[in-house]
Amino acid sequence: MNILSRTRAAVATGLLAAAMLGGCASSMDKDQCVTADWRTIGYEDGLHGLPADRIAVHRATCAKHQVTPNLVAYSEGRDHGLREYCQPKNGFRAGIDGYGYANVCSGAAEAAFVDSYRYGRQIHEARTELRSTQARLHSAREGVARTDTAIANVTAELVQPRVPSDRRAWLATELVRLAQERTDFVARMDQLTHRTQELALNVRELERQSPYPL
Repeated sequence: MNILSRTRAAVATGLLAAAMLGGCASSMDKDQCVTADWRTIGYEDGLHGLPADRIAVHRATCAKHQVTPNLVAYSEGRDHGLREYCQPKNGFRAGIDGYGYANVCSGAAEAAFVDSYRYGRQIHEARTELRSTQARLHSAREGVARTDTAIANVTAELVQPRVPSDRRAWLATELVRLAQERTDFVARMDQLTHRTQELALNVRELERQSPYPL
């Protein structure tokens, strides 16, 4: 794998790392703190879109080993990493995958990055709402099926000739309740079916207009 390929791979995985590592403790041990190449560490943090206060995490970790980070080298490396991270396609990918953005880009690069991030995020949120509505629709359909089974069982018992009168009265009341419950499930199912169709159409349109391959 050449340098360019490694960089692209690092950016792709870095979008996830930014979400996971931004507030986490540094994993550097004593040897790593002592021998650290702070320019490279800064570059990797920038490439992952981590915020500027990430250096404070490294500082706190290495202070335990009486080591102070080279802030100048770290900042220079991070700036280099951010120039590669702050590309519109990376913003789009971060948004569509549902990751956060730590406001690390600046100038014209930030405007293009944020625009792409917002569009990706819009697709992510549309897909999320669609999946949630589909799950609710599935639940409503299962509710209808369960109610139909319950109605069939109650009806079968109700028509038996030797059912005690108090039991028969309860079964009749239960049958009315189940019928209303089924009506409610069907109404919910119809509403969610319509909403699912609307959301699916919206997702398809957003994906169709996507500035990047999905």
